[in-house]
Amino acid sequence: MYLPINGRVTIIDDQIEQAETLIKVLSKRQIPITYFSGELEFLPDSEDNFNDTRILFLDINLIDNSEHEIKVLKASLVPVLKKVISKDNFPYVLIYWSRHEEHKELIENDIFENDLNDRKPIAYISSHKSSFFNLDGTPTENYENEVSTLFTKLEDLIKSNHAFSYLLHWENQVHFSTDKTLQEVFSPFHAYNNWTDNANHLINKFSISYSGKSTFKEQSPSDRIKAAFNTFSNLLNDTIEKNNNSSVINNPTELSVENSDDSNYESYYSINKKLMFSDDSEPIEYPGAIIEDVNPKTEKVFEELFFSVFNRFIEEEKLSEDEIKDLSKNKLNKLIRQKNSDKKAEIKSNWKRIYLTVTPLCDYVQSKYEYNRCVKGIIIESNYLEYIDTKSEAIFITPKFSLDDGISYVLILHFRYFFTSNKGGNLKNLNPLFRARQQLLAEIQSKLSRHISRQGILFLDDR
Repeated sequence: MYLPINGRVTIIDDQIEQAETLIKVLSKRQIPITYFSGELEFLPDSEDNFNDTRILFLDINLIDNSEHEIKVLKASLVPVLKKVISKDNFPYVLIYWSRHEEHKELIENDIFENDLNDRKPIAYISSHKSSFFNLDGTPTENYENEVSTLFTKLEDLIKSNHAFSYLLHWENQVHFSTDKTLQEVFSPFHAYNNWTDNANHLINKFSISYSGKSTFKEQSPSDRIKAAFNTFSNLLNDTIEKNNNSSVINNPTELSVENSDDSNYESYYSINKKLMFSDDSEPIEYPGAIIEDVNPKTEKVFEELFFSVFNRFIEEEKLSEDEIKDLSKNKLNKLIRQKNSDKKAEIKSNWKRIYLTVTPLCDYVQSKYEYNRCVKGIIIESNYLEYIDTKSEAIFITPKFSLDDGISYVLILHFRYFFTSNKGGNLKNLNPLFRARQQLLAEIQSKLSRHISRQGILFLDDR
């Protein structure tokens, strides 16, 4: 299955009768679609356009069955496409129907190169509308065969875009897994005399399982439902993993990169940011939240933290012969101290002083905490790592990642600066940045627990 089964196929055609057979073919394959006539009043608002399109069928003439000048067609198409395809839309394939060769120039070399360059599809299929419809709008005698050929072309096109086809496969697996999870949890409708009561009972039980009995009693209906959703998500993750590992990949091939120059692609550090952090920044009490402290009064505390992770910048042997020539020991030490001081000032000029919330998720969702548990740290440019103590078990350093400025950074936590703060405390001078994803947070919590739980044992040495 190469076509998306999650409703991310879109048809834009001003005459629904001409889209009807296409809709029927997709429906037979159990592929839901979104249909737009092209009338602006029935198109989604830009801010509401959240349904990413994977495949778009487009009729170039959204006016009528008559022929129109290119500029007239363009004037009707651009506003429609702007509303249907958002700037943040995931890559998609465009299939467009035209009656003339110059329409290819309009779509592929004009609209999507100039007006809508930020919504450009990854591939095109152009079909002559005269093969599907007569001038009066009625289907041609060979219509069904043409539609079948069109779908063969579409599947071949998706197959040839290997990464795109594999991502569609993964999306379909998520869809199948969601359905399987619900089927496994909730019995068929006729299994119980009152299916709704049984479903309500199960949802409540799942909520209690996640939140705990005492918390469940105090929760609002909204929070109870969210807790049940989290239970579903745990089951879903297991099902997705099983389905992914058991699924058959159609047309598996090694994904090659033609241009080996890494500068043409997204950087490793930018990808690391996506793997380790989510842009969700609130609430700041949520486990994993990373909050910047911009209060000038706390800078001294962070300087202490910084000095404790800072290795001496330079030793005598690292100085050049010219620098140490004719220097007494006192002057040499003074020079070293000055260089250390200069390097510290350089690092601090672009650092971020942060707190990372490490409260256990179960305590947060069950409201079992009176205090937020946090660790202090700093974010510095990664090229300063050589001056940081990387061997201490009290220090946690993330892999390198980049922010919006394109500079590579690392986040450094110091477990000796673990502290608690009042729940719902003063938020003044705090700037939420992003959130550590669950895998990173679990690693930090694990290392923190090892740091504060090194008990040792008593024993006699027989040597």
